Amino acid sequence: MSERQGLREELRNNFILIAVLSIVIVAVISNLSINIFFSKYLREARERDDEKVLGYVQKVYGDYEGLTPDAIMSMVHYAFSESVTIVLKDEAGGVVWSSNSGDMMHCLDGTVVEESTLNFRSYPVDFMGSDIASVEVGRIKSIVGSVEDKRFIGAINLAFGLAVILSVLIALVTSSRVAGRFLKPIYSIRENIGLIDKGKYKALVPVDTNTHELYEMSKSIEELSLRLYQQEALRKRMTTDMAHELRTPLATLQSHIEAFMDGVWKTDMEKLSIVHGEVLHLTKLIKALSDLAIIENDEIKINKKTIDLSKLMKEIGERFEPLAAGKNIAIKYEIEDGIIMDGDMDHLERIFINVLSNSYKYTNEEGEIFLGLKKEGQRARAVIRDNGIGIPEGDLRLVFERFYRSDISRSRGTGGTGIGLTITKTLVEANGGNITIESQVGQGTSVICEFSVN
Repeated sequence: MSERQGLREELRNNFILIAVLSIVIVAVISNLSINIFFSKYLREARERDDEKVLGYVQKVYGDYEGLTPDAIMSMVHYAFSESVTIVLKDEAGGVVWSSNSGDMMHCLDGTVVEESTLNFRSYPVDFMGSDIASVEVGRIKSIVGSVEDKRFIGAINLAFGLAVILSVLIALVTSSRVAGRFLKPIYSIRENIGLIDKGKYKALVPVDTNTHELYEMSKSIEELSLRLYQQEALRKRMTTDMAHELRTPLATLQSHIEAFMDGVWKTDMEKLSIVHGEVLHLTKLIKALSDLAIIENDEIKINKKTIDLSKLMKEIGERFEPLAAGKNIAIKYEIEDGIIMDGDMDHLERIFINVLSNSYKYTNEEGEIFLGLKKEGQRARAVIRDNGIGIPEGDLRLVFERFYRSDISRSRGTGGTGIGLTITKTLVEANGGNITIESQVGQGTSVICEFSVN
């Protein structure tokens, strides 16, 4: 396996690679542009220059009335100054006169070019009865064959070479600065992950970054740390609460059994009822722990069948009416008839029983509990609302956490294990629904469950 590099080195290497590739691409495109567009421009320019040469030859030939020595001398000088070869031909294609000396062309810059490397263009002329039928103008075949052209191309490529070197230097400097600014929040995030791993949830270092993704990542890690801290606190409180919940019935059972064994008490229905009540309470605690184990191991099984949700919710509300009457709590209904869904009957019963139990516990005497069910499109919205003590705003986001209880008292009337709503949420989601809670302290609480319906 190849050796791993640090992110700083990778950023630096990528910066350099991108800079070099960019310059190389620009250089290639520029050279292609010169060969295509600039060459086209030069060809057009040469055609215009050829026309000037042709015009000059015609003028000299006319002024001197033929190929006189003065006319020849004038055309030789002109050809030399323009770095071209002028060839006059007759109708048969024979050479009447050429500005070259032998097979060589002398240029103004002092270079000597072989005639075989020249590119000739032929232009027909009419010198009024002369035997000259055409004028050929010869130039260097390469579009950038002249010294000036070559110097121009060389200067461009030299500039690109210097740009590559300069880009590498800039990339080295800027990559270090950019990497430093970019990596600092990443290092802070890594440090925070290490602190979470050590259980130091409250010691996270602040992450300063303007990068959206890194900011979101840091916030997610902070949220994770907070949730882990809260879970640990809830578990610790759960341990204390469970110890208390177990200690009280066990102490009662121990004292009663010892009294029976010592003959202090005689067994009668009243004392046996107390013992039986404590056993039931222990059974309830054990069942709650069993439910928690099922949730944590994802062992919830669904036995779906067609259910009349309207009828089920009404029946469960009626079951609570006698209990609610003991606190003078009124249960009111606004349930739409005939709402049918596919779900697990036992799960749905337990969902509504758990929510109604909480409403009953935390609603004061002379209070009110409302049960509502309404179909909205392909969803059914079930609402159980009370005007009880409510839940603090800061606790709303925690109500579905395992072991969480807003009321931290250990009273059996309002206590419990703190997993009732956790189980409820799990069962709702197992049946394809979702659950939300709205609450205000002193105003009451609303639990909304939504399910897909037929």
